[in-house]
Amino acid sequence: MKQRSALDMYANGTAWWDTSISDIKKNEIIIRGYPIEELIGNISYTQMLYLLLCGEILSEKKAKLLESVLVAGADHGPRAPSIATARMAATCGISFNSCVATGINVLGDVHGGAVEQAMRLFYSTRSLLDSHTEQSVSLVVKEQFERFQHEGKKLPGFGHQLHDNDPRVKRLYELAQQLVEEGEIQGCYLMIAEEYRLQLEQWKQKNITMNIDGVAAAIQCELSIPAEAAKGIFALSRGMGIVAHAFEELQNGVLIKGPCPNRDDLVHYSGPLKRHLEK
Repeated sequence: MKQRSALDMYANGTAWWDTSISDIKKNEIIIRGYPIEELIGNISYTQMLYLLLCGEILSEKKAKLLESVLVAGADHGPRAPSIATARMAATCGISFNSCVATGINVLGDVHGGAVEQAMRLFYSTRSLLDSHTEQSVSLVVKEQFERFQHEGKKLPGFGHQLHDNDPRVKRLYELAQQLVEEGEIQGCYLMIAEEYRLQLEQWKQKNITMNIDGVAAAIQCELSIPAEAAKGIFALSRGMGIVAHAFEELQNGVLIKGPCPNRDDLVHYSGPLKRHLEK
């Protein structure tokens, strides 16, 4: 079969790049239909993010709620792998932007992916509620929770290795509830998240709190943000902390800082005993 180049494939007039996000021409920049000069000075960073991603301009109250999520996730100290990796990179002599990129590249399904996983769960639960109108929220959540237990899956959005009363969670929940009371958001996903928390609490027979990923997921669902975009949004949030920590480490002037102190007792070798090639 004869292979065609990308240029051949678009010889019929089809655009090379097709985008509904921006239209850039000489002396003109259009973003989702809006002239850039009208956006500059009139909308916030968070509103611009939502416009680029979702195509609409959030109300100021909704944008402030999303901004609060970005602020809440900005930094969690060198305990966080993304922060630690950026700081280590800064001691290796690479460019500063590479240090930042190195930290962000650590974010994935395990570190930084729980928001997306929780959003998928909350969205699917809402879909089940819409298709089973006769069932209550608690019943649908109970069935989904039992499915998770049967499959041996960890419920995303709950539990934390350090915090059992994360101060970020309470504040975000308060801000979100204010918007529910004002009619800015429905509160359906916050209610779904709370039902999962109650199910987990009953199962474990102890007090369980939602973690930062769970409340951030519920809020982003309330704003109709696609779950697939969650890791990208978290990268923008945590990116602030990564920039700060990488810069601080760069100023320290330390060279080649590894992931643990240079002590023999902290590194254990479990391979074969010393041996030699046969002659």
